[in-house]
Amino acid sequence: MKAHFHLRTIMPYFFIIGLISVWSCKEKATPTPVTKSSAKSIAKFTFGTLTPAVEATVSGTAIAATVPAGTDITKLVPTITLSDKAMVSPASGVVQDFSKEVSYTVTAEDASTQVYKVSVTVATPPNNGTVYVGNLDGNFYALDALTGTEKWKFKTGASINSTPTVVNGVVFFASWDKKLYALDAETGAKKWESNPATVALLQPFAAPIVSNGILYYGGEHFLYALDAATGAKKWEFRNDEIYPWQASPTVVNGIVYASIRGSSGGKSGLHALDAATGTLKWHQPGIGISESSPAVADGLVYAGSEFDGFMAFDSQTGAIKWAFASGLITNSSPTVANGIVYVGASALTHTNNDKLYAIDAKTGAKKWEFKTPDGGPDYSSPIVANGIVYIGAGSTLYAVDATLGTKKWEAKPEANNLIFSGPVVATGLVYQGIGKKLYAFDATTGAKKWEYDTGRAISHSSPCVVAKDGTVYHAGISGVVQ
Repeated sequence: MKAHFHLRTIMPYFFIIGLISVWSCKEKATPTPVTKSSAKSIAKFTFGTLTPAVEATVSGTAIAATVPAGTDITKLVPTITLSDKAMVSPASGVVQDFSKEVSYTVTAEDASTQVYKVSVTVATPPNNGTVYVGNLDGNFYALDALTGTEKWKFKTGASINSTPTVVNGVVFFASWDKKLYALDAETGAKKWESNPATVALLQPFAAPIVSNGILYYGGEHFLYALDAATGAKKWEFRNDEIYPWQASPTVVNGIVYASIRGSSGGKSGLHALDAATGTLKWHQPGIGISESSPAVADGLVYAGSEFDGFMAFDSQTGAIKWAFASGLITNSSPTVANGIVYVGASALTHTNNDKLYAIDAKTGAKKWEFKTPDGGPDYSSPIVANGIVYIGAGSTLYAVDATLGTKKWEAKPEANNLIFSGPVVATGLVYQGIGKKLYAFDATTGAKKWEYDTGRAISHSSPCVVAKDGTVYHAGISGVVQ
């Protein structure tokens, strides 16, 4: 029997065969090539760990950032934003030392590279002035006068009981490692130190004084004159083989006034020497044992004694002009203002003779006295500013009306730490070391502005302040203050 094929039945087969034929005859497609990115830019460079965060400026391949004053740029962590698919070395988030320029290499996806140079500078701190002081740890501090923030610190070999002096951008002081130091007042870098073999110090409490390029300071047996720029010795003077020159010297009209603390055959007492040559002009043993740094005003020299009260001497001859019975111990250094000389005195029992005195500078007559019930002001020297006299006694800083002798205010932030140094007043603040801390108080109200803990007691080292306009303010113990 013949087979019968219907068109309807075979049509699907023809369709399939056609598709296969067309597919087999079609040319195979070529794949589209993938282009890799050549982008290799740094879009953003940020120090996010700083407060506030600092974003650098990206200019071409140079990146620059300025960070706040005081920032440690040796340990900064940058956050780096890159082009898509790019990588950077060193990596983002890795600590870097930016004290020198740092190179960052950005690698694009196509392996091309671009090098970026990053420089970081530290902003110059605002010039609020600087206060300088030493402590018993042998550290010498430079602090921001407005905020108390530490600017720099210099370590010596022993305690610092000396009061600093600043002249022409150099700060001078002495340490119990038996050396005088001269440091750059801005940076703390050492300019020179004295040689104990040629400049023999014993227990330096005093403040150096610089006049006409010469530094004067009392040593174990000699009063020394040194070149202020180099520390080289210009001359030395000795008048006693036993006792030291303890008080701060002062220089007025070409004469240096200084005293030997002790009593041995009439050789101790107050001395006047030619400032240029060291030649003795006169010697006054009548003052007895004295740690009181002299002050000079209107032809008179003023200084206190441990047993013989407070005295005035003729500046040209050394003759005693008058004496004032100021109590048993008058190691406080005097300050003269508006015809009145102010000085503190103490009794060994700290009773009725713990006083601040105001004395007529010409006659020696008492103008007023102010009792300091918290203790004696024997090692705190008064300072006068804007009609107020400031002095420390016991644990208390007193502000007293300079004309009337009435208390304006008192500050006692630490009940159990005694004051062994003098205050300094500068630009509306009064600075005083109490215990381990240096304090700044409002000079008008006594309100505390700031405190800085040095870690060890501030003993006998009174602060010295350089205001932002360059004016230097010294403590009453300094020979600069008359």
